[in-house]
Amino acid sequence: MQVYVVTSVVAGQETVTNKAIQGFIDALSDQLDADYTVTLDTDYGKSLTKTDDAVYLVYFGSQANLSAKQREQMIIYYSDEDVENCQVGRFVDMLKQLKQK
Repeated sequence: MQVYVVTSVVAGQETVTNKAIQGFIDALSDQLDADYTVTLDTDYGKSLTKTDDAVYLVYFGSQANLSAKQREQMIIYYSDEDVENCQVGRFVDMLKQLKQK
């Protein structure tokens, strides 16, 4: 299962630092098995235009910037706190449940 972690830019600044988001991605990857590929979307949502069966972890504060077409994708929102504290448990649970279906 392909999982994209989408960051955002608000008022000209990244919402989370690359170092912090990489730690979050590493923590996710450590808890998921080899059937999952977790990738950082460095184009701030460009991957949301793909038509594959991917799941997108999108920064909560950027949801207003998503187009109607982008919102049709399977999106799970994350917050600053999730990233800063590497709180990945709920995301791992949700991704595993999605894979079962």
